Amino acid sequence: MLWSRTSSIRRPAIASRHCDVTARFFSCYSATAIYMPTRQLPKRSISHNTTWPVTSEKSVLQKLKKVNRKKKRDTDDETKKSNILFLEIQDAVKSYNDMKNTRIDLSQLQNPIQLIGQFMFSRSRPQAIIESLDIIYQTSEGDGIGFVPKSLYASPFLEDDEDLFNKFTAIVVPKTIIGDKVKIRLNMHHEFYSEGVLLEVLNADSRKTARKDKLIVCNNFDKCSGCQFQMLSYDNQLKAKRETILKAYRFFYPDLLSQKDLSDFGHVHGCDQQYAYRTKLTPHYRIPKEHKNETLRIGLNNVDPSRPIVDIDDCAIATSSINGKLKEKREEISAEVGRAPLESQGRQRTLLLRESIRMNKETGDHKRVCLTDGVKVITEKVDDYIFQFDPSSFFQNNNVILPQVLDYIKYHIQLGEHKYKYLVDTYCGVGLFGIALSKEISKEGKIFGIELSEKSIEFATHNAKLNGLAVPDRIQFIPGTADSMFKHENFSKSGIQGEDSIVIMDPSRKGSTESFIKQLLEFKPKLIVYVSCNVFTQARDLSVFNDLQKNSSTKYKVREIVGFDFFPQTKHVETVAVLELIDSPT
Repeated sequence: MLWSRTSSIRRPAIASRHCDVTARFFSCYSATAIYMPTRQLPKRSISHNTTWPVTSEKSVLQKLKKVNRKKKRDTDDETKKSNILFLEIQDAVKSYNDMKNTRIDLSQLQNPIQLIGQFMFSRSRPQAIIESLDIIYQTSEGDGIGFVPKSLYASPFLEDDEDLFNKFTAIVVPKTIIGDKVKIRLNMHHEFYSEGVLLEVLNADSRKTARKDKLIVCNNFDKCSGCQFQMLSYDNQLKAKRETILKAYRFFYPDLLSQKDLSDFGHVHGCDQQYAYRTKLTPHYRIPKEHKNETLRIGLNNVDPSRPIVDIDDCAIATSSINGKLKEKREEISAEVGRAPLESQGRQRTLLLRESIRMNKETGDHKRVCLTDGVKVITEKVDDYIFQFDPSSFFQNNNVILPQVLDYIKYHIQLGEHKYKYLVDTYCGVGLFGIALSKEISKEGKIFGIELSEKSIEFATHNAKLNGLAVPDRIQFIPGTADSMFKHENFSKSGIQGEDSIVIMDPSRKGSTESFIKQLLEFKPKLIVYVSCNVFTQARDLSVFNDLQKNSSTKYKVREIVGFDFFPQTKHVETVAVLELIDSPT
């Protein structure tokens, strides 16, 4: 039954011409709704004939465009986050139809502009509570998806009830997993879904869900956006991440899935340390304004975008040295409150907390410390190699699992009888892979790397010398884009030949480019190792590579694709794809 709240008394909402349709849905949808006006509209009671102020269509579309604009680290093609979610919603619809024996489609999920407008602005947003929602799908962002009929909650916000007939809302709820039955509050609406805020898990002790809340170690887990899976056993976390890998290839390279044995495709190697592993943390804060009664908060973003930063004293996945420094910085910043000039009050700032090795040059003894100065050089040790870099440079934030990744790549280099003479490290950063894999290349061979950041190249060259590698005879790093690498004068002079080469690809989340992939195919390396922090762009790139090689005499086969869990308790998974040149294509 649809309920309305007019004061402290709940009563059935005024009957509409679609009540019979709604009633039929209730036998297959586990959901009820309560409506409560916001504090800004205390005199309004919600009934079927009550409508909220309508925001103009133009302003709604402008606001929606602003909210959904591409983030700095996001891609601008079919692998952008908004499109991934759109594909996942389609996936969820199929799952729901199979589960409930229904036939809903995307057209039935589209939210009217008027409804989007009513839930657009946090200050005037009505509180619509869905008392019970079944989570039936898991997104790659670690959120759950469930469905409810729009007639369950939307009639007070629409002028024409015809818009509700046989229409549904897909609700994306952070901190939920498949099998959960949850109570949620509806938040901002988008074109094909609504954001949901988790209020309560109704079946936390049920065997129908893999949830085990007793596993949660962080007091802020329900609010903080840093972790998604603390309520899951570690085995189930790895299974969820493997599903993300399979999903990425199903979306962007389905032909590969039809070729490969799926029994081990996308297997995720776990990390021996599931907490206290992260060597970098960037909490945010604002100095409170003097004329406002604000509280100092230092922490990470809230899963509810309309809520302020989550105040954290320590982070369960960060190392002990980082948490110790966070406490120190909290005391320093607290002392600053009240003394800060007006122009700096209210402005968001970011702390940089990065772990580093501090070494006694005379004794060789070392300890791990946390640095906060953006100028000081970070020192890290991976296997027998030392790496130094500035805090702004990219370097993996989990040193526990990094040696395992290197061992995996070494295994594939050593597989078979071929001896490699050259290693080409594209997107080389500060030289991690080129240097750490240098012993796998014959002594008369050479390692060559390229990176866009000139500062990173300076550190890569420094790191090569630090680890006893001759520069430039044995190893050479140059600034530039990977797209121009194979045409670079220094590369041409190096004498590196594809048939005796390994190419390491480790691009940013945006992945590689078709231009680079074409040159890679022309270069014909014997082995390609593609390390990725975004499996969706990796799947896209390998699909492009496959399409290009269809018109080429050069043929590669995918030897293996696996995952590595660099970030336990979170949604993230790193993937490594190994491609091998086929000597005699058939």
